[in-house]
Amino acid sequence: MREPATMGRPREFDEDIALDAIMGVFWAQGFEGTSMSDLVGATGLKKGSLYAAFGNKRAMYHKALALYDRTLIDATVQGLKGGGTARSRIEQFLDGAVSRASSGTGGRGCFVCNASIDQAPTDAGTARLVQASLARLEAVLADVVSELGAGTGGPDMGADTHLQARHLMSVYFGLRVLAKAGAATAVLEDAQRAALASLGFD
Repeated sequence: MREPATMGRPREFDEDIALDAIMGVFWAQGFEGTSMSDLVGATGLKKGSLYAAFGNKRAMYHKALALYDRTLIDATVQGLKGGGTARSRIEQFLDGAVSRASSGTGGRGCFVCNASIDQAPTDAGTARLVQASLARLEAVLADVVSELGAGTGGPDMGADTHLQARHLMSVYFGLRVLAKAGAATAVLEDAQRAALASLGFD
């Protein structure tokens, strides 16, 4: 996407591609671990162009988190809303965390989870973005949990849907952290099975 720059001159780069590169650096290295030189190297742009398009480093970090929500978190939400039984969608949700570890792609962890530890405690803007992503996941998980047992003979979650949703979120993000730390796939699978057993899954 090209937008008019100052003095009416078009920017000669695709901002969506640049922001995706910025997200990748912050996701892998965190806010403090990322320098402007890193961002320049990842995007191939000069500092002035980055500042003009995205603002300062903090603003870039916030925009990267927002992009993660619009892409990765949204994909997870859509998967939980998708076809199949409620049970299969929950299983696939947790499988996603385990499969990333077994495929060797879990090293970066989850950007939202990383940000919640890295910057949310000291930066209100990051905290708001993290909480918004978590709220989206909790809401859709609560909806899926409420489907369990509805006409299927499965467990009736009753009023505990948000409690169970928060439990599943804790397990999911815990799995992402364990994967980032290099935990064995067997360890992740054990945690996954325990979480599913808590919902009455065989």
